[in-house]
Amino acid sequence: MSENEKSTDPGLSAAERKELRGREAKEAVADHEAAQQAFHENRERLREERLAREAAAGPMLYPAPELPDDTPIENVRFSTRIRNAVTAVGWKTVGEIREASDATLLGLPDLGPGSVTSLRETLGLPSCDGVRPLAKSRPDC
Repeated sequence: MSENEKSTDPGLSAAERKELRGREAKEAVADHEAAQQAFHENRERLREERLAREAAAGPMLYPAPELPDDTPIENVRFSTRIRNAVTAVGWKTVGEIREASDATLLGLPDLGPGSVTSLRETLGLPSCDGVRPLAKSRPDC
């Protein structure tokens, strides 16, 4: 038997076909195990790189009313739309977002009433410009 024969070749005897199928199965298992090993090694390498990047950048924080005003925006888990809009205008801290009026926030590119409402709610800020839904509006505004 030559190396390039397949178990489906018609000129093989039953014994040769059985031997080839066994060899093909072992090769397939070995290929699968090698691919799995490479996948797991790559996943671990990427995980270590991600952890190193996160450690260098500082912890990621969820937006909350308790966040200090000097918290960098890149360390807060805002939605992509909100993050892109506030960084496009050059804001760097949560305090700059808190100081902005609803009209200013609505003037940002791709930031609508829903995004402003979400931002105000997660940072615990009242909205007096009528952006919040009526059921949640504050009577003292």
